[in-house]
Parts: sequence; structure tokens; C-alpha cells
Amino acid sequence: MSALGRLPLVAQDVECLVRHRLAAPELRVAVGQLVEPETILAMAADGLPRSARIALAAELGVAPADAARYLVRALGERVEAGEVVAVRRRGLRSQEVTSPIAGRLATLDAETGLLTVVTDPPRRAVPALVAGEVRSVADDAVTIRAIGDLLLGASLLGREGAGPLIVLADRPDRELPAEEFDERCRGAIVLAGMTVSSAALRRLHDVGAAGVIVGGLSTHALEPFWGSATPTRLQRALVDPSADWPFPFGVLMLEGFGRLPVPEPAFDFLAERAGRWVALLSSASLGLDRPACFVSSRSLQGQPLQPVALVPGAVVHLRLPARPGLGRLVSVPFVARQPDSLAFRAVWVERDGNREIVPVDLVDPVAADA
Repeated sequence: MSALGRLPLVAQDVECLVRHRLAAPELRVAVGQLVEPETILAMAADGLPRSARIALAAELGVAPADAARYLVRALGERVEAGEVVAVRRRGLRSQEVTSPIAGRLATLDAETGLLTVVTDPPRRAVPALVAGEVRSVADDAVTIRAIGDLLLGASLLGREGAGPLIVLADRPDRELPAEEFDERCRGAIVLAGMTVSSAALRRLHDVGAAGVIVGGLSTHALEPFWGSATPTRLQRALVDPSADWPFPFGVLMLEGFGRLPVPEPAFDFLAERAGRWVALLSSASLGLDRPACFVSSRSLQGQPLQPVALVPGAVVHLRLPARPGLGRLVSVPFVARQPDSLAFRAVWVERDGNREIVPVDLVDPVAADA
């Protein structure tokens, strides 16, 4: 993207291509089909298969190279947990080896005598999440052209989700107690306010929320679920939003980690759309460098999402760690240099009567018409 322009924090009536990546799908839609957010696109594999190794030669008491002679099920066949896979007869006695899991007999290593059983990965229904038109269907993805309103976030932890938007917070800097998250949240995307505690996350799980939007999230809120492994598992979850996450719903952070208020333009954007169907989408699904909250429209007419020029006078949102907020540009982008550091693109921004240099990558125009 040009250094002279940035995507806006919020945009209305924009066209997005939402790409759902699928593994081993059984497709349910075709090109040109109109879909609703609840439309099932495919049944697809969810996660990785499990495997178990059986020390077949050792359990039978034979040489590794001879273990294959005692199999009673062929490699490639399916077996159930507890089913006999090999038998060695010793006179009137028989020694049996059973499979610890249900799956497929995958390999038998002649050098080690290890038999590997592999499960099929679990499968799940993949909903469209957005309203729109199916533009392409392939063995590994379905792409939907959707029109709607977009709010950029900072990070998405957990699975993508969609549902009616419930606005529980009454102001951008409020943290709600856990008891505020009740049956209203079931199946909904919840604007929870500044942050959520571990107790609130448990409550949201119990009531069946479809997703959560916050200003920021403290790592302390995740420690009861991950313990001392929190930093490592959090890094893993940031790389793959659906991996190693303890909840069935995703959390969209609009600012980042910490107790950070929801940006005022974002709070107003969401409050105005309470009750509408919204989706929390990953950056990969949108083809952007950040995740977003997408509010579906039934319109088929929209404009492509375009960068907005950074010009003096424009209102911008600053994604500065621990110091986010609104400001106004007082310069165009320029090359800044600091002692003992690399040169970087920056702008002068004024807020609260003070001026500061901010890297262009941390500046978002508030709206497309800013």
C-alpha cells in the first residue's frame, strides 16, 4: 500500500471478497448462488487428524520385520477403538493387540515394528458468515462477494463467527462484570466494552456467545485457562486464530493487548448497528493485513475498499501501544530519522494541544470521507 494512503478505520457500503479456506470439503454451493450468513457452504475437515503408535513387534514379542505377518486387518482399513489388529498364537494361547483409537491403519515400520493408526479429522459445517454472491468455488476455498460496512480491528483470537450484534457496554471505557453477560448473548456477537475478565470469558462461554468485541484484552485474563504456558500459546493463537484457543468463539481486539477503551468512532459505528447481523473475519479471509468486523448488507452495489490519502486536517485514529486515541494530521507523510534507528515513514499529528511524530503504519483515517 502507498505510504500516502491508509485504509480507513470504518467504511460504509464497501465491496469485499470473503474467502473461506476449506480442507477436504463436501461442497454445498455453486458459483452465482446468493447466500445468507447462515448458509452452509460445505462440510469440511476441522483441525488436524490424531494418530497413535502401537509398539506392535514389542507387544507380540517378535522381530520388527516379522510383525506384519500377525496383522488381522490390512493396512488402509478402518478399525474401532479396542478392536483387535494383530494376533500371535502360542499353542493354546493367543496374544492379541488392540487399537487404542478409532481410525485407519496407516503404516507399519519394518525397522521398528511400530504400527500407526490415524484418525480422520473432525468435520464441521462451514457457514458463509456474510450475505452475498458466491464468486468462485474450488477444492480448497469458496469466495463470496459481499457488500457491507467494515470496522478494522487489531487482532482476532479464536474462530471467526457471526450473529446479531448485542451492545452491552454503555460507553467505550467501561468493563462489564461477568453477571452482565446473560442469555441475551447466546448466539450473538457481543460488544463487551473496554475489556473482559477471565470470569466474563467463562460466562460468555457458558451462555454460548458467537463472538466478542473489546478495546483490548489483558493476558492475565487468559492465564486461568493456559497457566504458565500463556505467552507461548498466545503467540501460537496470533499466528493461527483458530489454533490453541480455549473458547469456541473469537475475540476481536480493536486496539490490542491491555485495558484499552474501544475507539470512539468504532463504538459509535457499532452502537448504530446494534441488532444487525455482523461477522468477525480474519485478515486472511478478507485479504487484508488486519481482521475486521463486517456488517452485511443485502445490497449488490458497493465500492471497493480503498486507501484514504493522509492529508493535513484529516481526523485519524492512532494505534499507539498504551496511548491510542484520536488526532488530526498537520502534515503529509515524510521520512523521519532518529538517532541510532532506521528511517521510517511518519506524519505529524496534533492531539490535546500537543504535536507528535507517529509512524504511518500506526495511523488510520477515521472514515473514507475523512
